[in-house]
Amino acid sequence: MVRRGNRTVRETPEGLGFGNYLYLWLRAYIERERGDDYRVVRVPGMEPWLQVLPGIRGLTIERDDVRLWDRRDPSWNQRFGVEFTREELNAFIRRYLLGSPLARPDIVDPRSLVVNIRRGDYYTDPVLRGRYSFDIEAYLREALARAVHVGGALDRVHVVSDDVGWCAERLGDLLRRYAGTVDYRPPTSTPQGDFRMVATSPRIIGTNSTFSYWGGYVSNVIHGPQSTVVMPAFHARHMDGGRAYQLDPAWEIVEDIPGGWDG
Repeated sequence: MVRRGNRTVRETPEGLGFGNYLYLWLRAYIERERGDDYRVVRVPGMEPWLQVLPGIRGLTIERDDVRLWDRRDPSWNQRFGVEFTREELNAFIRRYLLGSPLARPDIVDPRSLVVNIRRGDYYTDPVLRGRYSFDIEAYLREALARAVHVGGALDRVHVVSDDVGWCAERLGDLLRRYAGTVDYRPPTSTPQGDFRMVATSPRIIGTNSTFSYWGGYVSNVIHGPQSTVVMPAFHARHMDGGRAYQLDPAWEIVEDIPGGWDG
């Protein structure tokens, strides 16, 4: 069937997280700014985020309101500088995120650092592990050295993760070499609170997660030149030879780690 409607709809696959939603909403914002009627299909997982970002509801559409003749767009819109510009990204953040609870600063101390570690199904699901896993300890050694070299010494590190127990056991000694105090977000913390802690920090170390990438984008807008973001060059083995195409080239990018990303 050839669809010739004047509205474009982006279907939302099941199982996506907040970072992926934001890339889809960013695409809707860009297309609507160009004068096109573009909507992202709303799914239940979006609701907790739409409650704190009510303006984004206008970029979405209910499944029951999608018409058979609406155009479909399969793109993911994650390629920095290709599918969106820095100016478009920053304008979206300023319009929809900066006035929200997600952008009310938790961390403003320049001697504090937030480390965002993505584990979860990247390491428990055999298929995803084959695509996304890497030696987090080896990466963190390189990332911490880079963060301190660029931004100076640390007093405190805050760890935000979906597996804080693993982080405390495996990364605690390393983190304490760099900071006298290491805090771990409690398992009872909300995803919204976790994102706020990452995104409002002026100093971030992230991993290969869209949650981390968006934390970095928002930090850059909030803190400007004072924002330091360290990310791995690696994202996933099954895409673009493993290299993360979501990265802002102005970030501090760890290109390789001892033993390599497949080590």
